[in-house]
Amino acid sequence: MDKNKISIGHIRLSKEGVNLPEISKSHRGWANYGRDNLFPQQIIGFNSCSAVNSAILESKVTFICGKGVKDSLEGAGNYVGSPNQGESWDELIEKIAADYTLFGGFAFQVILNNDGASVSLFHQDFSAVRIALPDDEGNIARYFIANDWRRTTGKDRPVEVEAWCGINEAQVGQPYLFYYAGYTPGLRLYPVPSFYPAISYVKADGALGELYNNSINNGFTPSVVISVPGNPDEEEKARFQRQVEDTFSGAKNACNILVIWGENDAVKPQITPFNSSTNADLYNNIESIVFQKIISAHRLSSPTLAGVSGGGSLSGNAGELVSSFILYNYSVIEQLRRKILDALNKFAGINGLGRLKIDDLDVVAKIRESETKLPTQLSIEGLTVK
Repeated sequence: MDKNKISIGHIRLSKEGVNLPEISKSHRGWANYGRDNLFPQQIIGFNSCSAVNSAILESKVTFICGKGVKDSLEGAGNYVGSPNQGESWDELIEKIAADYTLFGGFAFQVILNNDGASVSLFHQDFSAVRIALPDDEGNIARYFIANDWRRTTGKDRPVEVEAWCGINEAQVGQPYLFYYAGYTPGLRLYPVPSFYPAISYVKADGALGELYNNSINNGFTPSVVISVPGNPDEEEKARFQRQVEDTFSGAKNACNILVIWGENDAVKPQITPFNSSTNADLYNNIESIVFQKIISAHRLSSPTLAGVSGGGSLSGNAGELVSSFILYNYSVIEQLRRKILDALNKFAGINGLGRLKIDDLDVVAKIRESETKLPTQLSIEGLTVK
């Protein structure tokens, strides 16, 4: 072995861009949602690791649901009843809104009641649904539902459900599926979430969390670089590395003293300080960019409205917050809410119920109220603090 030869490792940086999920035909009759047919599950995974994206989606759901569905006493012209015997409209809409904001689509099961004239609606987890291959005219007649699309054989075989066909053709007690997919240019059958152009930044937000966690677990190393003379065998290398990791890995082992014994200077390892202060600045800059890209993808003019910290505050920028909420509510929330209510009102009409309407949250009134109630001075035992 050449003793002057230096072996180095490398990190492969991905060049893959943000592409729409691949839609392909399955030999079992459905259209694959993504290359491995697990695109919705991947979205769930990415979102669960991103604190920023999760907070924005939860706030979107809150704004969509508002103060709840307007109701009236039974017998009144706008009585709305309930979607089924076990849920209220508010509960069903909250689940649908959560799916819609996360996946870009939603679904619910429709069952014709025993009277043959009314229906019951039940939420269907959007991530569990796959579309059957359309016919030659592009019509979709059925769907497949599976609890786990990684296992689709035997007892885990997907269940087939017919598409909602209208009350005149429906059979009593049989479940049908109503499926809504938001339109995405260049993508057929399935949707992508509205924030999908920023999915790389959603992934990066989760990766930053892993970075900070690993930094703590590894004692914020590397703080030094250890150069060992010679090139021992692999077993000796592994033993030495284990000793160093056992000494310094973990938050409790940070700042320990390293003592290495050697017979003379020729075999003494060299320890070089590694200054990573510039890395901290780089990480903070990346975090700021990731934050801005995610809130931009959600068309969020003020991040404070979505429960994440931003420049606005109730005490110092109430006017800007009011304008931001009005803009966000009319340009984003109203559109999402309208799609949901339009779908549900078709079935409310079948049941002879009034049209569903949702009361907005009193955000503007509360912001202005908090602004007027801010104290201009505080008196404490005769001392006035202005």
